[in-house]
Amino acid sequence: MFMSKDLSSVNVSIIIPHHNNKKILKDCLDSLYQSSYKKFEIIIVDNASNDKSVEEIQCFYKDIKIIKSLKNLCYAGGCNLGAKNANGKYLLFLNNDTIL
Repeated sequence: MFMSKDLSSVNVSIIIPHHNNKKILKDCLDSLYQSSYKKFEIIIVDNASNDKSVEEIQCFYKDIKIIKSLKNLCYAGGCNLGAKNANGKYLLFLNNDTIL
């Protein structure tokens, strides 16, 4: 559905820790992609989800970066793990139920 971005054009890394519930994550991602601002990357940190929500989401959003954790790092731990893998000049941390 979405094409991969040239990382040199990334200005903002949007980091979303996630644990289960595909619908809220999909709603969040849909709202981000409707934004007129496009110089971002999305990093989802999967906090050991057991509902295959991230695998299903990845089928629709090909350009997101997914980092899988073997245990639930909770929100702060997920944000820290995502930040370590970010390419943007700025970091934006979102809850997975955020609608832009």
